[in-house]
Amino acid sequence: MIRLLRMLRSRDDERGVALVAVVGIGAVVMLLVATMVTIATSGARVTTTDTAWNRAVAAAYAGIADYQSRLNADNSYGNYGQASAPFSRESGSTFPNGPGGNPAFNYQAGAGWVSVPGSDGTASDAAFRYAVDNSKLSSQGVIRLQSTGRSAGTTRSVVANVRPDGFSNYLYFTNYESGDPTVTNEENGSGRCTSAYRPVATASTCRAIQFGPDDNLAGPVRSNDQIKICGSTFGSTVQSVYSWTSANCGTRAATFASNPTTVSTLTPPSTIGDLRDSMRYDLPSTTNTIEGTGCLYTGPTKIRFNGDGTMTVVSPLTVKTVVKGASAVPGASITDGQVSSKCGAIDDLHSVAGARVAVPKNNMVFVQNEPAARAGNVQDPNYWDASPYKNLPNACDSTNRANEWTNMKSNGVGFPQSTGVRSTSEVAPTAGEGATVGTPYGCDRGDVFVQGTVDKAVTIAAENYLYITGDIAYPATRSPSTVLGLIGQRAVWVWNPINADGTTFRPTNREIDAAVLSNQGTFVVQNWTKGPTSGRGTLTLYGSIGQNFRGAVGLANGQGYDKAYKFDPSLATYTPPKFPRPTVTTYRVATQVESKTAYTANGAPIP
Repeated sequence: MIRLLRMLRSRDDERGVALVAVVGIGAVVMLLVATMVTIATSGARVTTTDTAWNRAVAAAYAGIADYQSRLNADNSYGNYGQASAPFSRESGSTFPNGPGGNPAFNYQAGAGWVSVPGSDGTASDAAFRYAVDNSKLSSQGVIRLQSTGRSAGTTRSVVANVRPDGFSNYLYFTNYESGDPTVTNEENGSGRCTSAYRPVATASTCRAIQFGPDDNLAGPVRSNDQIKICGSTFGSTVQSVYSWTSANCGTRAATFASNPTTVSTLTPPSTIGDLRDSMRYDLPSTTNTIEGTGCLYTGPTKIRFNGDGTMTVVSPLTVKTVVKGASAVPGASITDGQVSSKCGAIDDLHSVAGARVAVPKNNMVFVQNEPAARAGNVQDPNYWDASPYKNLPNACDSTNRANEWTNMKSNGVGFPQSTGVRSTSEVAPTAGEGATVGTPYGCDRGDVFVQGTVDKAVTIAAENYLYITGDIAYPATRSPSTVLGLIGQRAVWVWNPINADGTTFRPTNREIDAAVLSNQGTFVVQNWTKGPTSGRGTLTLYGSIGQNFRGAVGLANGQGYDKAYKFDPSLATYTPPKFPRPTVTTYRVATQVESKTAYTANGAPIP
């Protein structure tokens, strides 16, 4: 450039050209400088936008954490919210407690947000608000939460499924690691054994039931007791209140996917009687829902799932399938009852063929004991002797034995099994260490006998015993939300009958796809001390087991079943309809995913 200037200066007649060249070069330099400044400024803007983008979604997650903590402090917090918020309004959610003064429930333009504190504890420009969908809270225990975060004019939304820590979250849950003495009639010492946790066990305490060397549990295990593990394989977490032991187990070591840990107590509810409220037609919480009332059956009831959205039900003592009044309270007055067409015509329910009805999707079936007589003229509508059917004979009127090889009477739905042949006719079942079961097939008990292919989400609950009489499986085309709950308040039995010779005669192996719960009793195999030492094959369970007492399924000598238990991952997201929860629980986030942004930065809903 210097050489060029000198050449220009050497020619006085061309000084004007030199001036033009200098100005042009200066313009190019200024353009280069301006471009560099623009690029630097643009980069700063991009960095600021990225920060706001990330802080907005972090604020949305902070909203989820805030709502989760409120649920854990108050398990009824699912009843708080704003029904007019777009997310809540779309699902038809209702909130009897209103917003409760929580500004995070605001949804109008210009209304406040909840500030997220900075690292020093002071307010930042990040904030959140949320809306709740509690339409599946009563049926499946799931709350959907839409949380929106805001930062520097940027907003982002996340939708999460929040659900309680319940029994169906574990492949195997027990309160006591010993059997239920009221069911097994097990004796220890001078009389019937008693219940106690293992660290305080005495000579009269029921003996601990162990996990054996061939047991394989592919899912989370939890106990309120001390677990006895003898060479078993655990494919997931093992949690217990009093740790675990392998005392007197031999030399084979247990296999753990991770080190066992200690946890707090998870307490089963004392009764499932309140589940009968799902069959009441006088409650807005039942009638003002998509599911409506469930189905109430009385006395021994047999249910076969047909795999086509229907089930076949035989229930000879049922009179009314929905009721009015506080039926969950023993002795409470029930002033009326109705027959729900979706639960089957009464004459069909009383027949041998039964009633073929639609599975009550996202709802439940409750099988109750026959109500007792009451003083006065007002009787429960399902009290047989006060019903229009009182002059018809039923199983309780019979004095005949079910077959010539047993003293048991028939319960009216085919149990004990009687074929007229000694080898395939059932005699009194045993439990524990061969002790006789008390009233296994009562003619007026709330027992349900279940098998088949389940293709709708439903819960079957028995006030007394629930018997699994054959394979229960999901179809190959099953939706992840199709989950089955099986509840036997006093026990859930795997039906495994014996004949007069003490020999088992049903096919080997059994599959159960369900979340199983016995809140007062146990999950146990009938006659597990009977049969050949070659065993009954494998008891395959795909789902979960929750029980108050530990139930046995086989012996170390080979009698009974080997366990093949695997947790159903659908249960990590979906709970069986109206499934009981622990008396005190914590809520956790099952899933969370970013969704379409719900609000602008000034709080206006985005259509």
